[in-house]
Amino acid sequence: MHPNDPIAQRFPLVARPRPACPPLTERVHALLDLARTAARQNDPTRASAVYNQSALLASDLGLPTLARDLCHRHADAYLRACPLPGQSAIRALEPVVNLARLHIRAGNGDTARQHLLTLYEAVSTNTDAQIGSIAVPARLTATTEDRRKVRTWLWTVLLADGARALTAQGRWNDALTHIEEHRGVGKRMLDGRQVAVLAALTTDDPAHAADLLHGTTPGEPWEQVVTACLTALCHRAAQQTADLDVESLVGMYKSLEPNPGTAVFSSRLGLTILDVIGADTATARRVAIELHRRATKQNDGYAALENLRHPLFNALVTEGQQRDCREILDACALGAGRLPDELRELLMAAAGTSDRTIRRTVPVRQRR
Repeated sequence: MHPNDPIAQRFPLVARPRPACPPLTERVHALLDLARTAARQNDPTRASAVYNQSALLASDLGLPTLARDLCHRHADAYLRACPLPGQSAIRALEPVVNLARLHIRAGNGDTARQHLLTLYEAVSTNTDAQIGSIAVPARLTATTEDRRKVRTWLWTVLLADGARALTAQGRWNDALTHIEEHRGVGKRMLDGRQVAVLAALTTDDPAHAADLLHGTTPGEPWEQVVTACLTALCHRAAQQTADLDVESLVGMYKSLEPNPGTAVFSSRLGLTILDVIGADTATARRVAIELHRRATKQNDGYAALENLRHPLFNALVTEGQQRDCREILDACALGAGRLPDELRELLMAAAGTSDRTIRRTVPVRQRR
């Protein structure tokens, strides 16, 4: 398997909840409603969610400058109040992490990974850090226990996003080295172990990939489907097509009904199974129909986009089913490069309300 093969680039496949992508107007109004709820309840966590999701929305539309501006405003709302309790410190660093993710989206994976490494080192050693134009002070947290909580959270971010910064460039062995350096391979089929399997497959070593798969500890149902999918890819790489149990794999996939937070995971997993089948068969058509059903049921732009990018999906579904996905994509405005003025005003109002909520509920502490 080539390191930049579209199949490889879907991994790691982890059912980690992420915001859904409904139609743009609905998405903006939901953020405004959430900001107002946060203000009424004096809830900085919800206010932070508004900021995070607003930056993601801007990035989805193809407006990276707006996304970066929202991240900087979000970080400033918290960092001016250091030292912070543990959870508030995590909220303060979320926009800094999001800036690294914006670099990954822009193809600047090395910059993104370096930002994450710098941040992790600073939190680990109680030192100042400069991440772009954001100054993260040594006195980020109020107590040693708070700092330990932040460091634990940041470790998971460094593993997942640091690896993604490398795998997005097709550098699977470098990603594996990164994960091993931070003791993150593990026995379950999470980010680290998936990277290890792909590192083997992309260096033409299906035997080692098979050993890793055989030694995997069963986890949640979705992990078992991913393991089965990787096992099928391993058999295919070793030209052991007689060992492929496609019907069983498809059955496992269909038993995993997605929720709004796992639409992208569900779509990418289904498309990878479509690649395992690799031909216009009745089984492949069932998978394509299921992918269409899930995207339209959830009305999710991310899922629709993933589907439309896949040649075999487009070859298997009807023109009407393709049109359904295109209509969802158009309504969500992914990559449109613009945000209508009235929606921009509402989005900035949501961000402004959230900013005031954070500043009101996270007071500046007296420094000792």
